[in-house]
Amino acid sequence: MDGELSTALSLLAIGMITVFIVLLLVVLTGNILIRVVNRLSLSEDHISAAKVAAISGAVEAFTQGRGKITKIEKD
Repeated sequence: MDGELSTALSLLAIGMITVFIVLLLVVLTGNILIRVVNRLSLSEDHISAAKVAAISGAVEAFTQGRGKITKIEKD
């Protein structure tokens, strides 16, 4: 009985460590992928002055001068 319990606990520990390592690899890989994609997309993230003027004019007209643009992001 003692040998079976020892085997069960060792299998439990090995299984939990394996799951922890796999999840850690998934999280780390996801973070690296997000950083790489963000770095590559930021280089092409430029909005022309004409578009900024058009957006500012639309916000000005829609909010009747009460709106304020704090940030413009490109999707």
